[in-house]
Amino acid sequence: MESEASKPDWRRRVFLTLRIGLALALLIWVWTRLDAHQLQALSWSAMNLRWLLLAFALGGISVLGWAGRWWWFLRVYEVRARYPELLRLTLFADFFNLYFLGPIGADGIRLLLLSRRFPERRGAILGSLLLDHVGGFFGGMLLYLFFAKHSGLSEGVLKAADLSLWFFGLATFLGLGVIMEPPIQRLFQHIPGLRWISQRAASIYAGTFRHPWLFSGFAISTLGTACAYAAYWAAAHALGAHVSLPQMLGLMPVVDLIASLPVTISGIGVREGLLVEWLGHQPHWDAAHALAVSLLGFAALGLWGLIGGVWLAFWKKKDAMPSKSFS
Repeated sequence: MESEASKPDWRRRVFLTLRIGLALALLIWVWTRLDAHQLQALSWSAMNLRWLLLAFALGGISVLGWAGRWWWFLRVYEVRARYPELLRLTLFADFFNLYFLGPIGADGIRLLLLSRRFPERRGAILGSLLLDHVGGFFGGMLLYLFFAKHSGLSEGVLKAADLSLWFFGLATFLGLGVIMEPPIQRLFQHIPGLRWISQRAASIYAGTFRHPWLFSGFAISTLGTACAYAAYWAAAHALGAHVSLPQMLGLMPVVDLIASLPVTISGIGVREGLLVEWLGHQPHWDAAHALAVSLLGFAALGLWGLIGGVWLAFWKKKDAMPSKSFS
């Protein structure tokens, strides 16, 4: 008889298989849209090394920024973790997010490892991870608001993006108000239908007047997200596909929002399809270069996750070594 514990694992495996299959199907679909002459004109060996190095450097700076915003969001809950430790955990999380297909994800590894240092603050750490996601959304939203007019997207796509932005923004704002505002928390406690939600969420409620730390995290998040999107801009120049930085900063938030939906692994296939569709038809572009830019930009960010995986392997080995005892 199948145990109850194995049923969620079975569902997870099916869902993971579907996501991998859909990613492969989307990549094949994108590949079929490429023209043979465009592929011949695309030369990986002729890449500009300086732009390529800049793309990887911008990817690294974005990781520094993401670790910094998490540091600020932990301060919201008065969890005083050291920045080098958070940077290490952020690199570990990137590895789990991009390469590891097991049951634990990027947030799971951060919660697990940081809870070892602060076992009594597990709820606060979970709250900081929720704020981390809010910070990522806020950074992309702010960049979109400033640079959408340069994105080159059609009017129909921009209207749909604006509508989605307002919907997700309102939902995020309401959720943030519940987490950050004690008056709203007390209001929830007195509403019969919402009281049980308030009781369950009490561990992630922030204290009074934690907004300076919150807004500092939002500012760092915007800079880190801008660097991540700029990595795609540098990747385009490395391949000789010229695009302005404002255009990429206006385009990538929309791509990133759609690719973040859990339909494929790390948005693979979705991101490539969108960039081929939206960049491949613009002047001085073609589908082959749009696909190459998507893959190279993703690699510029993914390299740091791979470094995190190598670091994790040596860190676990070091952590598992028995310590010498001295009499």
